[in-house]
Amino acid sequence: MYRRGVSSRTRKLLIGGAAAALLGSALAVGTGMSQAAEQGNAGNINALVPALGFSPGDPNATADRVGPTGINVPGRCPPTQDQVNAQVALKNGSLPSGADLESRIQRYEKTLSAIQDLKCPASSTTLLGRLKSLTALRGNPNADNILRGLGLNETPADAGSGQSGATGNAGADSGSGSGSGPGDVNALVPALGFSPGDPNATADRVGPTGINVPGRCPPTQAEVNAQVALKNGNLPSGTDLESRIQRYEKTLSAIQDLKCPASSTTLLGRLKSLTALRGDANADNILRGLGLNETPAG
Repeated sequence: MYRRGVSSRTRKLLIGGAAAALLGSALAVGTGMSQAAEQGNAGNINALVPALGFSPGDPNATADRVGPTGINVPGRCPPTQDQVNAQVALKNGSLPSGADLESRIQRYEKTLSAIQDLKCPASSTTLLGRLKSLTALRGNPNADNILRGLGLNETPADAGSGQSGATGNAGADSGSGSGSGPGDVNALVPALGFSPGDPNATADRVGPTGINVPGRCPPTQAEVNAQVALKNGNLPSGTDLESRIQRYEKTLSAIQDLKCPASSTTLLGRLKSLTALRGDANADNILRGLGLNETPAG
């Protein structure tokens, strides 16, 4: 007769095998969840880190180049956006994702810290000026209303930088050999790169390069366009270096006519990045990849 029962040893083996299988499943699920969480955090970081505002440097460069605020920075700076995002992720478990003032400020501060970790100065980006335009809102009773109209990482220094005439190719080939009409001027005048001031302001505000400018400055893009048209029978419409430089110089002259400093815009830094190309054997290749009023500084 065979015994129907299962031996104690067999029962232990069966139970042990089942436990091992359950543990293996749990570990697999846990590891998968951990990897998914890490990937999710990386994705979140990429969406939350502010844009640097300047083209990446050449990692092999040994000479300086003109940065976005008009001062020299190492030619290898700034790092790429991906490198900065990775450094922010490495140093921070998470970034605040809110649209409130302090969350915005923290994202900028952590990004600037990552850039310094990567051995590049803050001046190789536009982050510092944009951060200062946020910290200037602390204690401002109208701060919430100002922020409400801005994107997640937009700042008061960014608002208005995409106004008419930013880089558009409209009118790029028009007006050659004849005076430019108002429509042509609107397409040819570079964007100021900073939100218009309050014409009634009596106090200063932080400008796009991080220094104080009159609160009424800069004028609106339309006012500058009109002043450029008033002073100039035409503007050069070419994409060559000298045509670009002339458009920037005439725009800066119009801003000064309207009693505002160049530092209330980003034009001077962008102009310097163009004049730095004079005598550069590679200038034509650099310009070929840029829009009508784009510069190496943006």
